[in-house]
Amino acid sequence: MVKNSIVDGIIVVNKPRGLTSFDVVSKIRRAVGQKRVGHAGTLDPNVDGVLVIALGKATKLIDEFQARPKCYVGDITLGFATETEDLDGDIIAKQSIDEPFTDESIDTAIAKLNGEIKQMAPMFSAVKVNGKRLYEYARAGEVIERPVRDAFIHDYHRTSPITYQDAQQKFDFVAEVSKGTYIRTLAVDTGRQLGVPATMTSLTRIMGSGMTIEQATDLQDILVLEREALLKLIIPIKDVLTWPTKELSDNEWFAVKNGQKISEWAMNDDSAYLQLTYHGDLKAVYAYDIERNLWQSRYVFTNES
Repeated sequence: MVKNSIVDGIIVVNKPRGLTSFDVVSKIRRAVGQKRVGHAGTLDPNVDGVLVIALGKATKLIDEFQARPKCYVGDITLGFATETEDLDGDIIAKQSIDEPFTDESIDTAIAKLNGEIKQMAPMFSAVKVNGKRLYEYARAGEVIERPVRDAFIHDYHRTSPITYQDAQQKFDFVAEVSKGTYIRTLAVDTGRQLGVPATMTSLTRIMGSGMTIEQATDLQDILVLEREALLKLIIPIKDVLTWPTKELSDNEWFAVKNGQKISEWAMNDDSAYLQLTYHGDLKAVYAYDIERNLWQSRYVFTNES
């Protein structure tokens, strides 16, 4: 790796299928020439689309990026299920659909999955139980109780006619979902509503961490760029955050750079977070503690003037 000056910000990658999210991080790390690189929101190898890569100080914000809604498009096939809930796994159940479900029946099943729902973690996932990831148990053939998570489905609906072939039905969908949603499991849950096995047979993330597919650059295009051209794709931290901004006075900057809590500032009705700048440079983000009626450090980007 060539040592370069540290770059802070994000780059929005259109991840191809066949690579893990960590594969993408490794390639971007080499291309930019720095170690401090991470990603927000893992994409399975067989899923393509938006993967936000954080560089330098932006890695502090990964939890914030991951909390933002995500949007996917894909297709679901009714009539069979796999161990991984997508096409990567072996088929574990099949059921011929001799009498096709009506459009109304499928749309009703989908509608029931909008709003607040509970989902069981897929066996082939990275969720940890007793110190081991679920996929490790699955590969060892061990059966274990899986955790159930809350999720919020903002908008899930069908976007294509329903096809019927070989005693199976298939349709396209779009789904905007909260953090923590198992998008593969949404297909399984749809089948469960109808009483048949189902599988996510194609999936693309078109929005992640507030970034859309239109803002993404294909990974293969990024990797052939010279470093200076690559740097032009990087979005600065201040352009990613949407919280109100406060310019600090000299005395306020002294308090902030020393990590002091601040009670003098009024609560902002629009946001519980404030971006703090000094001489126009973003220095930190403070969060409002409503119980203690004060502002305190949430993210610190630099203590240097």
